[in-house]
Amino acid sequence: MNRSRSGFGSDGGRERQRVCADRGDPPSCRARLKALVGVDWRAQASADWPAGVAAGIALAAPLVVGTVIGHPKAGASLTLPALLVVMPLPQKANLGERARRLGARTVAITLAGLYSFLVDARVWALVPAIAVAAAAGAVLPRVGNTLGLATVLVGISGPLEGFGIPALPQLAGSLWGAVLLLPLLPRRDSTTRPAPPPRAPARTRQDWLHAARLALLLATASATMAAVHRLSGQGHWLITGILLSLRPTPEATQAKARQRIVGNTLGGIAAALVLLTHPGPWPVTAIVAATSTLAYALRPANYLYWCLAFPLLLLLLTDFDRPTPWYTAAVRAGLVLVGAVVSVLASRWLWPPTQVLASAN
Repeated sequence: MNRSRSGFGSDGGRERQRVCADRGDPPSCRARLKALVGVDWRAQASADWPAGVAAGIALAAPLVVGTVIGHPKAGASLTLPALLVVMPLPQKANLGERARRLGARTVAITLAGLYSFLVDARVWALVPAIAVAAAAGAVLPRVGNTLGLATVLVGISGPLEGFGIPALPQLAGSLWGAVLLLPLLPRRDSTTRPAPPPRAPARTRQDWLHAARLALLLATASATMAAVHRLSGQGHWLITGILLSLRPTPEATQAKARQRIVGNTLGGIAAALVLLTHPGPWPVTAIVAATSTLAYALRPANYLYWCLAFPLLLLLLTDFDRPTPWYTAAVRAGLVLVGAVVSVLASRWLWPPTQVLASAN
């Protein structure tokens, strides 16, 4: 009797393994599952807590001041450029390189504010600007996605009254974030010599094709959203989904898209739960401070951690002064998903690298 039970138990265990392995070994099933999910949740490096604390202060302080003086929208208008300028810097960048990158980002964000003032919230004027800004960022590594993001996010906000000088909130917010982030050099091993300043890489044909691909996709997406009167509403999440997912190679695009799909889905759920409570300015400020500290500190450990927190930050800051229904988070997560899928398809079929064409043939 005992023997039959033992045999039954072992047969059941082997049967469950056969179901998973599909007449193969169990690691093959796990490999297929990992390939399907496509993300690694493990930390790949150490966290940068000084940078996280600096980012938390940079984003929360303007919100606190704006709420105290009774102008929360003004505080949010300073926090948004600070959010863009304190995007994670390369880990091996020395003080000079950090200063150049922060300076380039400050100039880009200020130019976006000036353009927003000139077009005065005319959404069709943003369509070519978004495409040109994204293409320029693709071939200017020190600017990167900052110029495209600033053109979209600042442009849909329109010029802000009460500051008197065009692009002043963008300049002030960028300088505030840059001053806090500049002195925080990454930790180095005492036995390791400081790395020399990196040289700007030469532009290749693949870089220019990536810039053209990005410009074409964003021009099409932004024109579509403007035609249906959604560019200044939820539609800009499709733009940012493409901008932050598309990379020069299909492999890099697919890896980035998977992380953004998983991160934005879970981050969207967290944002929906937050919006269900209808938080006021002070709870939102506390959430922004905590989330930004964790996001920027854990970004070097794994980009997926950043994808989890960034949707919540962007959602709360772009709608800081007005109530937002909870289902907005789901709509925006869906648009990011569409943008990621479009990016993966475009990286393989729209001017792909030579090796992709050869493998397809």
